[in-house]
Amino acid sequence: MSKKGLQKSESVNLSELHLARFAHTYLMDVKGGNYTVDDLNHMNGYLSYITGQIPQEAKKYKVGLMFVCINQPYWQYAQPVIDGVRKFFLPGHETEILMWSDIQNWPESKGSTFGADKVFQTESVGWPYPTLMRYHMFLEQEEYLKQFDYLFYLDLDMRIVNIVGDEILGNKLMGAQHPMYALDRKFFPPYEPNPNSTSYIKRPGRIRQDGDKTSFEPLYFAGGFQGGRTQHFIDAMHALKKMIDTDLENNYIPIWNDESAWNKYLFENPPDVVLDPSYVYPDSMINEYYVKLWGRNYTPRIITLTKPFSTSAEGGAAAAEMMRQLN
Repeated sequence: MSKKGLQKSESVNLSELHLARFAHTYLMDVKGGNYTVDDLNHMNGYLSYITGQIPQEAKKYKVGLMFVCINQPYWQYAQPVIDGVRKFFLPGHETEILMWSDIQNWPESKGSTFGADKVFQTESVGWPYPTLMRYHMFLEQEEYLKQFDYLFYLDLDMRIVNIVGDEILGNKLMGAQHPMYALDRKFFPPYEPNPNSTSYIKRPGRIRQDGDKTSFEPLYFAGGFQGGRTQHFIDAMHALKKMIDTDLENNYIPIWNDESAWNKYLFENPPDVVLDPSYVYPDSMINEYYVKLWGRNYTPRIITLTKPFSTSAEGGAAAAEMMRQLN
């Protein structure tokens, strides 16, 4: 192989399709997603080199990716997460970044300061209302949202660090497992999972087959990354808005705000796509805590960031106690 060929394969631009989409899907199948960006880059470069063309037969979807950017402490997170979207999110598809923000006069162009495609102006509100009322804001633009094949929501304070590909595209809804509750089998409660049994206890989860062993995996979904087929997600947003409004009328906010409502909805309407903690990957305590909790590690794709303004001495003490209990 010539040096010219090597240089071509090493300079692959992952923000374009080339064959990254297919290389990623292949590595997801054969390695369970446990590969690095370098692995994907080399494979993508090699395939691009030997084919010399972008495959035209791939199905291309129009995708809306929604963010909420409200209150000044959060503004700093917009540009980095958008940069990650442009580089890694659903290569080969047409993704439009939709931003709900209280930043005044935010230009609506890819060349703007933060690079969003469409910005919907909204007002500043105190916590937890920016997240609790997200579905209310989104549904104000329901007619605009209907143009997309898929809709997804992602927390602003996250970083996309690896390909997020076709594995998130299902026929109904997508849910991402919360890293705190994606437990190793030894932590699984032994509830009876068979709905035909008189001992059946309803729990959100799924049956897993590992060789000749069958086990029940409890599921708890993160609120920070969610979505699915557009009509299914819009239907979910209407139901979630109604649930939240009913609680507010009764002077109550669920313990984990909109995430509690999302889990209740998925309990009654199970998602056909369940993502592992790679897509809501913590930014700290990996080996000290999470690997022990999970019984394994995952390859990070979307990292959730610890916000300096949300930390406290009490929180640090609680984290230390959790780690101590797992030792």
